[in-house]
Amino acid sequence: MDHDKLVLRDGTEIILESSQGIGTLHVTVESKSAACALWEGFTKDNLSVVTVKNSAGETTGVYKDMVLDHITGTENQDGMVKIMFSLRERTAQEILEERIAALEEGQQIQDAGIGDLGQAISDMMEGGVQ
Repeated sequence: MDHDKLVLRDGTEIILESSQGIGTLHVTVESKSAACALWEGFTKDNLSVVTVKNSAGETTGVYKDMVLDHITGTENQDGMVKIMFSLRERTAQEILEERIAALEEGQQIQDAGIGDLGQAISDMMEGGVQ
């Protein structure tokens, strides 16, 4: 039986058992450690571009700036783990908070540079202008 695939930005392909849209994706993996590895692969960078391909390898959806909303798992008696995970787009508030944090970080770097420049000029002035 052919299945759709979810492809993360780094090229990781996740074979989907079934899905009900990007918000409800079902996967079966061989162990708890494989489930953890899958979970750890849902990084911000890997979720920046997510592609869904059908069994013929054709792209059926491209999603940008996704986040892992939630994930659940159940271990079967044979050790296999059934996982259901949900992806969603980042909210406007999440994007805004990230931009503000980046601006604040940049401002701190700039403030430190200005302080260093001021100290260098002060040190030069103490030694006199040559």
